[in-house]
Amino acid sequence: MKVALFGSTGLIGKNVLKLLVRLDQVEHVYCPVRRVPEPAETGILEGAAKIDFDVVDFEQVDKLREKFAGLDAAICCLGTTIKQAGSKPAQERIDLRLPLTLAAVAKKAGVKHFLCVSAQGANSHSPFFYNRLKGMLEEGLTMMNFESLTLVRPSLLLGKHRDKRFGEELMQKLFGGHLAIIPARIRPVFAESVAAHLVASLLKPPSDHVCASDGVKGKRIIYNRVLSSTNADAFFREN
Repeated sequence: MKVALFGSTGLIGKNVLKLLVRLDQVEHVYCPVRRVPEPAETGILEGAAKIDFDVVDFEQVDKLREKFAGLDAAICCLGTTIKQAGSKPAQERIDLRLPLTLAAVAKKAGVKHFLCVSAQGANSHSPFFYNRLKGMLEEGLTMMNFESLTLVRPSLLLGKHRDKRFGEELMQKLFGGHLAIIPARIRPVFAESVAAHLVASLLKPPSDHVCASDGVKGKRIIYNRVLSSTNADAFFREN
């Protein structure tokens, strides 16, 4: 299996990459990046030969079509905060426009399965800007009619971010190891759990699955209540 991974240097992307290189089913991981990370940044030694970090101009992603040829799937872990992006238009570009553009290029190149990190509460009509972006992203991806589409909707993410995220840091300080007291629908989840579900869906594409929320065949939505009940460590051990 050959896979493209967008956002491979981010919190979720790093964990997805660690899993992919350990799987016998995956022989090649294409990672378009703005800069090639140092080995210490990825933490990957065994299996690193499978990774193809490629420095690209994300203003001209349409030129990546030939790079996507022959790939079986593409995983999108792109995302940012408005604080990190600097403005709503800048966040919209990273969280909505860029993923949709990459997905369109992948679709034209013949990629059959697209997997993407969305957000709990994604809704194109939401009064909240971030949730509205993710809702529009989901709608756009659905309209592209991939043979298989996996959407993962995590709540607040737990893990070591490169940038400080007040809400997620506060949750970790307030609840620590007592997350179970928070309802599963909104419970913060570890990035490892999100990565595990993305890779599990990669290995078992939802080509025959019918999405309960809209009746679309080949579409799978993984909700936060499922993510929050996952033992990601077990998945890592078994795979």
